[in-house]
Order: sequence, then C-alpha cells, then structure tokens
Amino acid sequence: MTAPEMTAPCIAVRRDDVVPICPFCETDLPEIYLRKLHRSFGMGRGFIVFCPHCRKVMGSSAQWYPFPG
Repeated sequence: MTAPEMTAPCIAVRRDDVVPICPFCETDLPEIYLRKLHRSFGMGRGFIVFCPHCRKVMGSSAQWYPFPG
C-alpha cells in the first residue's frame, strides 16, 4: 500500500464571523471552557476543552508551558 500523493497544502483561514457549534448538544459556542489537568510523575500538565452548556469533553491536550489564566 502506498501513501496518497499530496497535491496542495491545507490552508488555515481565520473566520471571526462564524460561531462553532458543540458536536454533542449542537448549541452555538461563542466561548469554550478549559480545565487544567495535573499529571503525576512530574510529567507536566494538560487541559481538557469542554462545552459550557452540556459540559461534554471536546478534546484534551498535553501542555508544557504555563496554563492561560
């Protein structure tokens, strides 16, 4: 099996006029919530991203720099 050919790079476009929706409750998301996660064994911190309406987790990430706020 061979890898697919790349024809053009993906382009990121900033859109401040579009409000995303929650994939779970389908409510408009003019803001999202972040919560710190403290990992054990000194492995740094991470955070989870969740909907302020239904509170379902939409993503998580490891972080190696100070948490905003």
